[in-house]
This record gives sequence, C-alpha cells and structure tokens, in this order.
Amino acid sequence: MEHIFRAYDVRGIFNVEVTAETAARIGMAFGTYVGEGKVLVARDTRTTSEIFERAFCAGLASTGVEVHLAGMLPIPVANFAIASGEYDAGAYVTASHNPPQYNGVRFRRRDGTGYTGENLEVKELFFSDKLKLARWSDVGEIVELNPKQVLREYEDYLLERLSLERGLKVVLDLGNGASCVVAPYVFRKAGARVTTLNAQPDGTFPGRESEPTPESLADLAKTVSATGAAFGAGYDGDADRVVFVDDLGRVVQTEKVGIIIAREILKEKGKGVVVANVECSSIVEEELSRHGGEVKRVRVGDVFVCEAIKRYNAVFAMETSAHYFYPDFYPFDDPILISLKLASILSQREESLSTLADEIPGYPKLHKNFPCDDRIKFKVMEGIIQSLKEKGYRLDLTDGARIVFEDGWALLRPSNTSPLIRASIEAKTQERVQELLRLVERELEEAKGKEMVN
Repeated sequence: MEHIFRAYDVRGIFNVEVTAETAARIGMAFGTYVGEGKVLVARDTRTTSEIFERAFCAGLASTGVEVHLAGMLPIPVANFAIASGEYDAGAYVTASHNPPQYNGVRFRRRDGTGYTGENLEVKELFFSDKLKLARWSDVGEIVELNPKQVLREYEDYLLERLSLERGLKVVLDLGNGASCVVAPYVFRKAGARVTTLNAQPDGTFPGRESEPTPESLADLAKTVSATGAAFGAGYDGDADRVVFVDDLGRVVQTEKVGIIIAREILKEKGKGVVVANVECSSIVEEELSRHGGEVKRVRVGDVFVCEAIKRYNAVFAMETSAHYFYPDFYPFDDPILISLKLASILSQREESLSTLADEIPGYPKLHKNFPCDDRIKFKVMEGIIQSLKEKGYRLDLTDGARIVFEDGWALLRPSNTSPLIRASIEAKTQERVQELLRLVERELEEAKGKEMVN
C-alpha cells in the first residue's frame, strides 16, 4: 500500500487501492499527527468522495480532534476557509485531475498550503502501531458547516479586491467539478456575461475528462469562437487547475498567461521574485527579467511552489500544469482568482488575449507521458540519472533530470500522482525537439529494461 502515499497527497483507485477502511485509518494517522484542535475537511464532486470523507472524518474524530465538515467545495475555497477560520489544519478529499475511479486526500497547513515533508510523518503513523485513540468520552465532535456561507465569504473577499472596468463575455467549462458551485457566480457578480459548459456537479465527469487539455477543451474552444467571448477557462475536478482559451479559440500556453499576469503585478510593484517550476519554458526568464522579475525555479508540485513563495516572498508563481499563485491574496494556488484577475486585466486594455499572447515569443515545446508502474518508476528514474551522469551530460537535478543544452533542454521526472514518467522538451527548432525526444526515449527504455530484469 505504500505507493498510495505520494509526494503531496494520498491517492489510489477506490475499493482497489484505497477503501473506506483505509480512509478511516488515514484519518486516525492524520489526527495523531495534528494532536488536538480543529480541522476543516471538504471534498470534491467524485462519486466516492462522500464515502471517503465520512470514513476519514470518523477516524479523525476518534483521535479527539474536532472536525468541521464543510461539504463539497473547490479546493481553493476550502484552503481559504482553513486560512481565515483559525483552524489548526485541514484536509481535502480528492484525486484532483485523475479519472473518476481514483480518490484520496490532501492535507493542509493552517495557512491553507499543502503538506510536503509532513506527509512522510503521517505515512509512518499510518503503518505504525502508534495511532492515538481518545477515550470514548473525549472523541472529537463533528460539526457541519454551511457551505453557502463559506462560499459567500470567499466571493466577497475576491470581489472586494478585483473588479472589471467593462463587461466581458467569458465561457467557463466547469468540467462537472467543484468549480460549478462558485466560478459562474463570481464572474456574474463581477459584471461578466457568462456562458457555462458542463456546469452540473457529477463525479463521473460525463462532459469531459477531469483534466483540462487541448483535446478535452475542444467544445470550450468552439464555444468561445461562436460567442465572441474574450476568453474561455477550463477547470479540473477539484478546481486547482485552469487552462485558458483565447478569443480566437486557441489554447494559450500556461507560461504566456502567467507572463501576462506577472507583468501587471511587477508593474504595480516595480520588481519582485516570480517562482516557476522546472518544466516552465525559458520564455519566463526572458520576458519577466525585462520587467523587474527575478525567476526562481523549483520542483514540480503546488506544495513545493507554496514553500518557495514564502521563502522568496514572491509576487507571483506558476506551474506548467496550469497552477497559478497570486500571493497578495494568499500563498496557495487559485484558478478562479487567476481567471478573475485575467478578466480584470483584459477589461482595462484594448488588446485581446490573442494579441497579448502572440506578442510573447515562444519556442517549440513537447510534453509526453510514458507509462511506468508506480512500484518501479522512482527506481527507473534513478537509473536514468546514473546513465546521464556517466555519459557526461549537463544536468539540473532539482526535480528528476533536466538535461541542459545551449539550444534547448529535456526534462524527465516521475509523476507524483500517476503511474507515469513525464517528459518535457523545449528547443529552438522543432527538429531539435524531436532529436531530444529520441534521446529521452532511449534513456527511458534502457532504464526500464534494466529494472525489469532486476
């Protein structure tokens, strides 16, 4: 079962890798780690999330912790409630962008950011005989909160600080996920004219797959073009990722959206640190350095970005996987906040999103996922790194192996959430991208072959 404990969450196929019994024990381990106080728990729209949530909360309360149950909310709203409600910790039941058969839980600090090293401590407690169980008379109370009140407080917080100078048409593809309960209402209250797709919460994700990709957002792109909208936004299941479509119906590169927003923030502040993960394009440094931005690279994962935001006192952060962070509001990622910020920027300018995006140069880039069993993917990665070192390549080992060349780079890293090894490649020409792809494919196959023999 160890593989269900990942770098920043617990996740697996429900009733195969994780069960209600597993969820209850995870709750006991988390309650033992927290020790005492109040913990807020919320969930996404998955079919199994309510079962997982109830079992988890039963285990949590059995340790003596007071549980505040917030129900179905987007994860940034849950994070906001944790940070603003003086909780000692939080937990969110989700499998994020994974297919509907998966489920799990993510642990949150009192400021709404996720656990990193603490996850290992919870894992060790789960597998130990050191779980704390309270006396029958001292078990924790389970308090049910009103999710509508939580949503109102979140909406008020955003709308007090962000507004549109003119009405814009926007299209929101909510992906049958948790964003359904808040994103359209925030935009309408801000003065936008909103068209929605897949706007009914449904844990089977009937409208499209939970992960927003150029392929899964084809209907969003068509709708943006047909309605003359300023942009479209597609969210994942728990609403911690957003992919944007411009006014011409084209998916906009994550880094370009980040650059557009970061430039505005840097203009207000004069200068500042922008955090980007190792997968982000080289255009981030090239563009933001001209606007007073100092870019700091970190490993992939929103929890690690949050730590870097606090370490560097960053003014903005982004991940290639479509996580965006606006620390003036709070240190965790929030795609609804970022969508509203983008709408605010566009409402103040004559240029369209397509124009702003096209003004930013870009290099050919490729992302490819290679299936690799969870049980061996980290050992395979160790083999790749050893091979590359022996061959004398210039490496950045911040996260996986980033092979650096004068005219591009190639990154191989094991996914923290799926049985995959992910490749990201960028170069100055498409031909060079294909050369680097062949290089990483050879290294990967060689390392997998050796591990299978072992």
